[in-house]
Amino acid sequence: MDLLMNDSVIYEFNKAHRPVKIVPSGTSIEIVTYDCFENQLQTKEDEIAGIDWNRVNPATGPIYVKDAEPGDVLKVSIEKLEIGDQGVMVVGPDLGVMGHRLEEMESKIIQIENRVARFNDIRIPLNPMIGVIGVAPEGDGVSCGTPGAHGGNMDNKMITEGAVLYFPVFAEGALFGLGDFHAAMGDGEVSVSGIEVPGKATVKLEVIKGE
Repeated sequence: MDLLMNDSVIYEFNKAHRPVKIVPSGTSIEIVTYDCFENQLQTKEDEIAGIDWNRVNPATGPIYVKDAEPGDVLKVSIEKLEIGDQGVMVVGPDLGVMGHRLEEMESKIIQIENRVARFNDIRIPLNPMIGVIGVAPEGDGVSCGTPGAHGGNMDNKMITEGAVLYFPVFAEGALFGLGDFHAAMGDGEVSVSGIEVPGKATVKLEVIKGE
């Protein structure tokens, strides 16, 4: 099976990007990802104020799918999701539903074991999902933190193992990428983050011509 490591990441979906891997339609590929902070927060001693905010929401890629042309559709089947053994959550002043109670940015490392996330004494069931997934947009580049017709940062818990997504192809090769996994999340990031986690996705990429 093809494998793409996270040594090549993008911070925006852009048709000008040079692909890091070329695959034929019908390929199943394993894609390794960072968490949304590019793994900058690994211990409780790591300060959220000290991270590089230019390295947020990286997507591994882009992948060029042969025969994908503007006017086609890229069918993406999520065959398997694997996540790391710890995640991180972040909150801050004036952000999310509890922002009015906070005076500074705070982060919390959350251990993941036995199919639950441990938040102090609370055991949170896992529902691993992909936050950022998509293709190059039609016009200018779009930040990986922004959703659009090309996909991007959709943060939708239905984008999980077994799901099938259909992206309009705007650029030759589609230029597919994904990242920003969550170990658990509800219907949106109401506290500004889910349980952000690195991981590996196995996806099948298929071109549907002329759709």
